[in-house]
Amino acid sequence: MAQGFRSYLIRKVFYAAIIVFLILTFNFILFRAMPGDVTHIVIPKGASDQVREELAAYYGLDKPILEQFLIYLQHLMKGELGQSIDFKKGSEVVSILGPFLANTLILVGIGTVISVFFGIAFGRITAWKRGKAVDRIGSAFFLVFYCMPTFLFGLLMVTMIGRYVPEWPTSYAYTPEDYGNMDLLGKIADRAVHTALPLFALVVETIATFSIITRSSLIDVMTEEYMVTAVAKGLKGRDILHKHAMPNAMLPVVTVVAMNVGWIMSGSIMIEVIFSYQGLGYMTWEAVNGEDYPVLQAVFMLEAIAVVVANFIADLMLFRLDPRVKI
Repeated sequence: MAQGFRSYLIRKVFYAAIIVFLILTFNFILFRAMPGDVTHIVIPKGASDQVREELAAYYGLDKPILEQFLIYLQHLMKGELGQSIDFKKGSEVVSILGPFLANTLILVGIGTVISVFFGIAFGRITAWKRGKAVDRIGSAFFLVFYCMPTFLFGLLMVTMIGRYVPEWPTSYAYTPEDYGNMDLLGKIADRAVHTALPLFALVVETIATFSIITRSSLIDVMTEEYMVTAVAKGLKGRDILHKHAMPNAMLPVVTVVAMNVGWIMSGSIMIEVIFSYQGLGYMTWEAVNGEDYPVLQAVFMLEAIAVVVANFIADLMLFRLDPRVKI
């Protein structure tokens, strides 16, 4: 088994490396295929052609496309992502990413853990109580939030909280004026208060997604012959659910969780913009408005690689959960 897992791991690492390379290639081509170039953004209107040519040479835009690609890969290997041309003009993109990435990891990381835990739990309950009041009410509730757009729910929350609880902060990841003067516990409390609303808006919809998937998968498993055999043997309902149904129902759930990493990241863009939460989503929005290509290139690369890593981890988990993968 160890040998089989080792070869499986090597194969998946190889595939992931190829996908990452293709992502980097697409990321390079995409922003050069878009209309305009950096010179039209950073040069004032009316600048001479000579100034434009000098700036193009400075950014390497006068070189052949293949040479630009090799320079791009070389800079990536060194951890150099370029300089912001609008969002924080002149600042290194790597230095800008840190605080915004940390805020997004707090929001999306905590949100994903909560969503997976409660989504699977609620899906298990509604599937086990299929056809009863708990199932009908729970399924209807989760279906509403599953279909509701993320931005709409976020806007409703901002409107309602702003009207009925105006003291509660509805913007920013922390209090900009006082955060630097707080002690550690004060900073944690301040972040918790500011993160509560965007976290709730993100979690409600993702819980609905995982609950519906878990319920559907578990209901399919419960109709299998081995489940009928377990009931015929007189096993307790708890043992049937936990030892026979859930392990098999988790296979599609693990896959969906990995696939939803990209959706969660894109959903957090809308949440972060609505709540002015300074994360990667907010950063992306501002960079799009300012046509800040180096920042957009870095953010897209990070989010795409995050999806690849999530799917890689899911493949390793499926190897442990599904015996058929070992064949």
